[in-house]
Amino acid sequence: DGLQDHQEPACLCVFDIDRTLTGKQGDTEHCPGNVVKDMYDDGYGGGKATLSALAAAGISSTFCKDCYLGITSAGEGSGVGSPWNNYVLDDVMRGAVQDQFIQRSPASYKTWSQGTDVHSPYVLGQGNRIKQNAVELIREWYGGQGVQIQSGEVYFFDDRTENIPPFQEKGLNSREVSCASRDWQLYGGSRMVGYCGATPAEIVKDKGNVGCHDNGHAHNDGQQDHQEPVCLCVFDI
Repeated sequence: DGLQDHQEPACLCVFDIDRTLTGKQGDTEHCPGNVVKDMYDDGYGGGKATLSALAAAGISSTFCKDCYLGITSAGEGSGVGSPWNNYVLDDVMRGAVQDQFIQRSPASYKTWSQGTDVHSPYVLGQGNRIKQNAVELIREWYGGQGVQIQSGEVYFFDDRTENIPPFQEKGLNSREVSCASRDWQLYGGSRMVGYCGATPAEIVKDKGNVGCHDNGHAHNDGQQDHQEPVCLCVFDI
């Protein structure tokens, strides 16, 4: 078919949506690389859809431009058929290899799947800690379209800490993103999820299952809290 590069094995990049392809809605003060769009994003309480630095720069700014693409999200975006969900498919999920692939059958390929009922590479409603199951099914779906992708050539990117280790079960690579910006309010201040979302620099073709702490970035490592200004206490002796 000529779609796969015969010099290098085919690769697959799969992304979470909320706080990976997006950042905290409307906040470009603390996240200057993010871009606010005039659409509603229902994630984490809702607000104006805000592209992360990665989505703003484009997936084509990373190695994933040469890979097939997919999504696995626990959420639903703003719902199938919404302007925001359509934008994600039409404008965010773009790269040289993916664009060529989608042209084969855009009506059937550029659609949303649900959970483990995978009939396209874009999956909504697959719960946290079990996303690896949907990503494996995306890999198998591509195989059914004549695109053979080895497990070791699958790369998943997600801001949510607990979603990274389980990918080892399937022999798939996974990497935590939004390491330098974590949400200090959600989930009791645990910093379980990102704040500004992924940056292009975090999208790397590394093997293994890498959390923020594993790659030398403690959550909020060296960063001031995104909600509180830095303060200084000075004392007399």
